[in-house]
Amino acid sequence: MIRMATELDIEQLAHFLYSCNATSKHHIGYCGQDEREIKSTLKHEFSDLPFENSMIIAIENEQIYASIGLDFDEDDQSAEVWGPFIKEGVSELLLPEMWMKLCEQLPIPLEQPHFFINIDNTEAIAFAEKVGTKMRGHHYILHKERQNHVFESSESIHKLDSTNAEAFQKLHNIAFPNTYYDALSILSRLNENRVVFCYCDDEGLKGYVYVEADVENGEGTIEYIAVDDRFRKQGLGGKLLMHGLDFLFTYDAITEISLTVKKTELGAIHLYQSGGFDVHHELVFMKEESSCGNRS
Repeated sequence: MIRMATELDIEQLAHFLYSCNATSKHHIGYCGQDEREIKSTLKHEFSDLPFENSMIIAIENEQIYASIGLDFDEDDQSAEVWGPFIKEGVSELLLPEMWMKLCEQLPIPLEQPHFFINIDNTEAIAFAEKVGTKMRGHHYILHKERQNHVFESSESIHKLDSTNAEAFQKLHNIAFPNTYYDALSILSRLNENRVVFCYCDDEGLKGYVYVEADVENGEGTIEYIAVDDRFRKQGLGGKLLMHGLDFLFTYDAITEISLTVKKTELGAIHLYQSGGFDVHHELVFMKEESSCGNRS
């Protein structure tokens, strides 16, 4: 039986997604690999649309054996596609039917589906191609565990304050001109768990790292690292990275950190690997305009 999921399905669905995402041949990048985190996202953060319009499942003997979800953004009618997830041995012919039914019941047409799929998940890649998307880039997911981290500190690195806020804004907007958080957005987000650390000396602010600790879900993220072009190749990026990790790993709930880097960003990959990160997965980003939005 194929039907839309409801909130009553979330617990079983979270376990199903977790079990699928534990292996590279079924792994989808948008969905986490921690069952508690997946469950929390489905309950509280998943999609601008009601949950009942966002996830379709296939069930047999009261067990989920396939699912496709849309983390829908109403502003541009795009969606990060959670899936397709399908149990081993189930026919892939099921997926087009599920996709069609999912799209047909949407209250807002889907114009831009985005897929983020492990390179080993050939079945999902083939499905994404069938619905009209194409590969737009390759990414690495890098991973580091706290048990492999050596804490260190630098006297030149401090929390952002009013004396260097202007310099931070200037550097961030130069380094990341078209990003999801501009400098003012970051400043508005700062609290005890969201911190900008700056490398400063007599020459002023030379670089910064912005980190966020999500203690409830045991997650830590390195959101941005930037070093002023005038001070590159002095090891400042590595010092800022290690300081950010020091901060995140002080939280008992955060035992590992994962981050995503484009495969072509060799400098960033080298920086993170020098800080103890290992390549955990390689994923492909797939996108195409107008997939199931043009319905008559």
